[in-house]
This record gives sequence, structure tokens and C-alpha cells, in this order.
Amino acid sequence: MQKINCFRGFTFSAIKIHSQIAIIGGGTAGLNIAAQLIGDGHAIPQQIRIFEPSKMHAYQPGWTMVGGGLCNVKKTLKPMEQVLPKNISVSDSAVTKINPQKNEIETQDGGIYTYDQLVIATGIQTNFDQIKGAQKYLDDLNSPVASIYNYKYAVKMNRLVEEFEGGNILYTEPPLPIKCAGAPQKIIYLSHDRLNKRGIKTHHHFYKTAGVIFGVPKYAEILTELCKNKQINCHFKQKLVEVQDHIAIFENQDTKELKSVTFDLLHLVPPQFPAQFIAQSGLGDSAGFAHVHPNTLQHVTYKNIWSLGDCSSLPTSKTAAAVMAQTPVLVKNLIRTWKYKLDPIPGYLGYTSCPIFTSQTKLLLAEFKYNSELDETFPIFQSNESRLMFHLKKDFFPIAYWQIMVRGLWGGRDGLRFFKGA
Repeated sequence: MQKINCFRGFTFSAIKIHSQIAIIGGGTAGLNIAAQLIGDGHAIPQQIRIFEPSKMHAYQPGWTMVGGGLCNVKKTLKPMEQVLPKNISVSDSAVTKINPQKNEIETQDGGIYTYDQLVIATGIQTNFDQIKGAQKYLDDLNSPVASIYNYKYAVKMNRLVEEFEGGNILYTEPPLPIKCAGAPQKIIYLSHDRLNKRGIKTHHHFYKTAGVIFGVPKYAEILTELCKNKQINCHFKQKLVEVQDHIAIFENQDTKELKSVTFDLLHLVPPQFPAQFIAQSGLGDSAGFAHVHPNTLQHVTYKNIWSLGDCSSLPTSKTAAAVMAQTPVLVKNLIRTWKYKLDPIPGYLGYTSCPIFTSQTKLLLAEFKYNSELDETFPIFQSNESRLMFHLKKDFFPIAYWQIMVRGLWGGRDGLRFFKGA
């Protein structure tokens, strides 16, 4: 019990609520962990508590398709209660602090919770305010500024492209890491194809903070040729720092010189950061991401703390596909160390996938692991744009997410998980 107030001789204490497994975050990673723990028979719902303040669950990979005119935004959102495992405990107050020495979690409403095992799955947070003026123009419905990194702004992007009558379109990408690092390019190719089919004369410019178009040489070569053929102008080492009325200001990452560029439509991607409480609780690496072993997903200091997905320090591209590959490794290792007192197995090798829309009908499926090493599932289809991969991403993945993943039955590229522990 913790003393929190004293009034006329009476002592009031906060009751500490205990859960055997605490999961901070009800996004893709947290939901997948809970579903597989229950589905594999490792835990019953009443043993798990999820901390998630959001009332809606979002299929965020779908927002690229929303902005690209391929999907209705309603198909990317569902009430949280419809996707959470039945009978699971939920705390809807945001986590403000973890005390790993005491196995305690503090929430914004003053609640105190304890745990045996903790999974941090808070994702990565977008911060549009890091770009001066961005929020103002994004919120202005009449301003030609949008972003697929928010569902409302993705809807706006779709409308702006539909109404576009020609001129300069700028697309930006901030410093990495960001969620789905291929998304800033997907919206370029989708928009290019839509406008090209309408015969709208457009100049497309891609301003990227990094010095290369993609981190894996094979796909970088394919995408470079793609941009050349589509006459998309790429500008590297250029960071968007300010948005004004029809003007974007970029900072050269070598010289720090500022340059103003006029636009008729701007698609921007915000800088992104992990939740502050991770670092403030002493659980982060130098960049504030939950510091875990790259192969076991166990925290480097606290052996009953785990992390996966965008908020983790895992040095791989932050995608939903990565989460699907990380989840069974984390679940197995959590159970091994907790129930059987065994060492964790270094089973995760960095697999991630980035399905890059290259038009309204084709897609390039990039798959790789740590050190940008290729790890392809369908090599015959992954050296060029593919219609088959396009339909896999557009039509099948959303169904797999909403109908299979939330039940703990989706193993990513390993397919359906029919057997417990598979």
C-alpha cells in the first residue's frame, strides 16, 4: 500500500493492482502478444492487463492506401473493445512511469499496478510540431498540405490529389527511424500514377533527409530506376524544417544551409519518437527506445521486461511485418524464462518487410533482416514490380489483420498458426 494523502487523522492509500503479465500498448504489437499468449494456452485473459488510452484501434498500414485512393478510411479503424481478447483487463489511463526495481507501473490517473512480466509495446509517436508551421497547414482544410501518418490527414491527401490541377508536388521524409520507412515513397508512386492517368501535368519532388533512396542495395537500385522512369526528382540530405504558405523550407544536412521551395501540394512525414516514459524510467537506449537484446527481445538489464515493435531498440525497419515475426519469439522467451526458468533463445534475426506500392496496380515487396541482408519469401516476384504482390498487400493483408491476427492465429510470412506454440 502507498500513502497518498492524509486528512483529519485518516490515511488514504492507493491499492496496487497486480497482473501476472502487463502489456503497455494496445496497438498491433501489444494486441498480437496478448492474442498469442492466450491462443497458445500460456495465459488466460484474466492474467493479462493491457494499458491503452485510445478508444479506437487503427490498422495504420491502411492509411497509405487511404491517401492513395485505394481504401476507405472506415476500413482502417475499429473500436478497441472489438479487437481486444474477451475478458482481458484494460486500463485506459496513460502510463507515466515504470519502476522496474519494484515491478510497478504508474498511470496518469494516479493508479499503481504491479506485474510479474512486462511487455512494452507502445509504438512510436508522431510529432508534427517538430516541423514549424506544419500543424497549422495540416489542420487547414483549404491548405494543400497533408500526411498519411494520420488518418484525417490521409483522407485530406486523397482529396487533394483528386482535386489537383497541376504544378509542383513535394514529398518529404524526416530522419529515421520512422514507422514503415517505405511509406513516404508509396504515396509518391500512388499519387504519380493517379495524376498520370488523368493527364495532369505534375512535377514530383522527393526530399529525403537520408543520403540514399533505400537502405537495401537491391531495392535501392530498383527504386532509383523507377524514379528515373517516372521522372520523379530525388533530393537527398534535405530535411524539412518549416512550412509556410505554399513554401517549404529545407535544411541541407551537410552544410546546414536553408532553401525555400514553392509547392502546389505538400505531403510531409513527421519526425517520430518513442514514448518519453521509457527513457525516464531508465529502460531506454541512447535514443530513448526500450533497450532489448536484438535476438531475444529481453531487456538488457531487467530480465522480466520485454519489448517489440516500433518502440523497441531492435535495429530493423519498423513495420507490422516485423512485429509479426517478433511476436512468437518474444512469447516463447517470456514463457521459457518465467515458467520454466530457462535462458531465452536468440530466435529473431531482424526479419522485416516493406511492401512498396509502385503504382495503382503494382507493388515491390522488399524483405530483409539485420545488416540489410535479403530475406525473401517469393524471390521470383521480388526483383520487379508485381501485380500479385499488389493484391496480396491491398486485398489479403487487411483481412489477415482484422480476422486472423487479432485471434493470435497469424504468423506473418509463416502463415496461419494452427498449432499452439507454432
